[in-house]
Amino acid sequence: MRLNTGKVTFSIIGAGARSTNYVKALEERYKDNFEIVAIAEPIKAKRDYFVQKYNIPSENVFSDYREFNKRERLSDVVIIGTLDDMHFEPAISALEKGYDLILEKPISMNLKETVVVGDVASKYPNQMVAVCHVLRHSPFFVKVKELCDSKELGNIVDIQHTEYIGYYHFAHSYVRGNWRNTDIAAPISVAKTCHDFDLLLYLLGNDVHCEYVSSMGELTFFNSKNYDEKKMAKNCRNCSKEAECPYSAIKIYTEEMITAVVFDKSTAERFLANIDELGYGRCVFACDNNVPDHQVTIMQFSNGIHATFNMTAFSPSIYREIRIMCEYGEIHGNEETSEIEVIEFGGKRRTIKVPKGTSGHNGADAEFITNFMESYLYKKPFDSAIQDSIESHVVAFAAEDSRKENGKNIHIPTYWKDELEK
Repeated sequence: MRLNTGKVTFSIIGAGARSTNYVKALEERYKDNFEIVAIAEPIKAKRDYFVQKYNIPSENVFSDYREFNKRERLSDVVIIGTLDDMHFEPAISALEKGYDLILEKPISMNLKETVVVGDVASKYPNQMVAVCHVLRHSPFFVKVKELCDSKELGNIVDIQHTEYIGYYHFAHSYVRGNWRNTDIAAPISVAKTCHDFDLLLYLLGNDVHCEYVSSMGELTFFNSKNYDEKKMAKNCRNCSKEAECPYSAIKIYTEEMITAVVFDKSTAERFLANIDELGYGRCVFACDNNVPDHQVTIMQFSNGIHATFNMTAFSPSIYREIRIMCEYGEIHGNEETSEIEVIEFGGKRRTIKVPKGTSGHNGADAEFITNFMESYLYKKPFDSAIQDSIESHVVAFAAEDSRKENGKNIHIPTYWKDELEK
């Protein structure tokens, strides 16, 4: 239920890149319809950026989300964009206080808590919980789904899908950064590629469910085996191999990169000045990371559909590519070129060019916010509510457990039931 204010009011818990992208989309598309009234963020520079830009009153500024949780409801909506291990507690608190939520994925760090958030949300059917599975809103993948749903090439039989994380992005986030180690973040299958598991379920439709998962992957390259103490240093600034190393922090952290991945230009100078203190100047072969740098997952869905999903750190850029094999043809989508090729067996082929978006995830972030606001303001259908996202989280957790057991074949309904009973 909206508070009695003229605009949709927002509180932000965690003012990192994800929350920033959503607020930028609000500014671009709903400038006269929203207001930021509260913020909880531990990093002063990020906190001050929002306080000054949106004139947030001092009594609504917090350095810890726990302090925010102690207050009565301050806004219509809360955006939870904290690190992975700080989603569960503020999500439950917000639901119980009556907030509508924009909840960054993963929903939580483990399956049991993920399902608990879904169960609590179901107790408040009049509150929106929008999980940020933004690929459901990507203009590119929306077009792919339209082609699938049209059945112009018959039914889907098989899918090959790849996420190219990008060597520099992987080094930043999953070797040096916040998602490098499962002691402090969810497994990469949950923290990152639950996007892709959710995308596959979205493309196949609500009547199709994942039945079996088998996954294999390793941390092959970014480890101490590739660290040569005679020729390398544990810090890029002091390394004799820096000039020839593509993973050099000095090469990777240009202003453009900092703006795109770290926060915004207001913190670029601070980030570069403190790169070693923050841990981003470390050699990629001398970090405490433990997540796989490549992983392949095989899925069996109902209706006899199969899919293979490949995640890799080893690509020059960041994009996704998908091949959907149907009874009478193939759909091939390349997110980098923004082209979808439709090939009929023994017949025509055509290429569809989808305009690229300017917001994050190739325009998906802005479309996600648009879908949220249109649903919130005008009761239009919403495409990534929490109940739509639970199954993809289950598949993601199962993929990690399968990977740790050398590709064990996991029956999803049994796994789901057994994990919740532990």
